[in-house]
Amino acid sequence: MIPNVVHFVYIKERPWKLHHYLSIKSATRLNPEKINIWLDKEPEGEWWELTKPLVELHFVDPPTEIFGTPITQPAHKSDVIRLQVLLEYGGIYADTDTIFVKPFNDILNNKFVLGQQGVDGCEGLCPAVILSEKDSTFGQYWLAGFNEHFKGGPPGSDTWCTHSVHYPLWLSKQPHMVNEITTLKHEAFFWPLYHQHHIEMLFEQNHKFENAYSHHLWESSGKEYLDTLTIDHIKNQNTTFTNIVKDLI
Repeated sequence: MIPNVVHFVYIKERPWKLHHYLSIKSATRLNPEKINIWLDKEPEGEWWELTKPLVELHFVDPPTEIFGTPITQPAHKSDVIRLQVLLEYGGIYADTDTIFVKPFNDILNNKFVLGQQGVDGCEGLCPAVILSEKDSTFGQYWLAGFNEHFKGGPPGSDTWCTHSVHYPLWLSKQPHMVNEITTLKHEAFFWPLYHQHHIEMLFEQNHKFENAYSHHLWESSGKEYLDTLTIDHIKNQNTTFTNIVKDLI
């Protein structure tokens, strides 16, 4: 029921780096019908030039408000765009710091799919990977829920994740939503997490996660590793991250 079409969103508030290119390149592992990127402006640089042939570009005007509440954070603008795109077209949304490791074929036969953030979903349901059929009921309710739950707080504030992580977990447990969403365990998309010892599992140690469909690189938490990343580093290091991207370079 979910189209095998991949969607990324890019709001030009940061440069396009090697790991962003690897994220897009890894989406080819899904054998998708196409890879879309929804953006306000094109990035520049060598990694964007390598990325561009892999994607179909769609230019959008990022929202400045929703239900009368101002949207100031690029991440929150992306939250709105990704749900609007999935409702209109259906498919697979992923953040640009996602590395896909295997096809999604066995989970496409659903209405809406989210992965748990934290063991037993203790932190919520993370929106960095979302699978949705066109006009999904869960997606409609989630977007409508911004009316009461979106507060637009900055990173680290109490309201940073209210609408994007905590609300979908609550919504998924409502009786009328039980048959509208499939939630996957924490290992599916978002393990290891963003805590320092988890970041070290990704970028300093070497582990295999057999149940992973993708890994999130937690761009903010892994900044010291990603900002200095080079092709030589990927070729010569033996870590969880380098081993899942070696064949992409």
